[in-house]
Amino acid sequence: MATQPVRMGLRPASATLGARFERSALGEWLISVVVCVVVLVAVAWNLPDSHLRRGLVEALLPVAESTGLQQKWSIYGPDPIAALETLEVRVTMDDGSDRTWTLRRDDPAITSVTWYRWQKFKEQVIRDEDAVPAFARWAVRELTAPEERPVHVAVLVRRQPLRGPGDGRPTGVAVRTLYRSDVRTP
Repeated sequence: MATQPVRMGLRPASATLGARFERSALGEWLISVVVCVVVLVAVAWNLPDSHLRRGLVEALLPVAESTGLQQKWSIYGPDPIAALETLEVRVTMDDGSDRTWTLRRDDPAITSVTWYRWQKFKEQVIRDEDAVPAFARWAVRELTAPEERPVHVAVLVRRQPLRGPGDGRPTGVAVRTLYRSDVRTP
């Protein structure tokens, strides 16, 4: 006489209850609604800032916060850089000559690690006006010898818009003065 194999785990009745619910019209409808809401929340939170996004976020906020779906994934694919910004310091000497400091990218001593450090420094100087005077003083010290007499310093940002691939239109360069000051020597 053959024996029946013993089944471990869930009882057959409870396993079939879930499967039966998923196959029912109500189950399929409910699962579809949940999937649609999850996709809608994910899309709404990752849309670019617009009237549509603000309206969707406001309407879906209770659902998103209660489920933890209010995450932005755009940090993994942020907007590409729209312009090339170059930082430049011009120092005028007492004899009328000018000296210019800018980050040199052609220096073989600048590795990708140090270049990235200077890139982040440049971004901070451009965006934090309180950091600019100290940076200007440092650049003056870098460009002059102790016996020389600088009389004026200016910190400039050159901004050139970047065009998309295949867009051959010429781009202009905008120059903005971040800081301008006379240099006091001790």
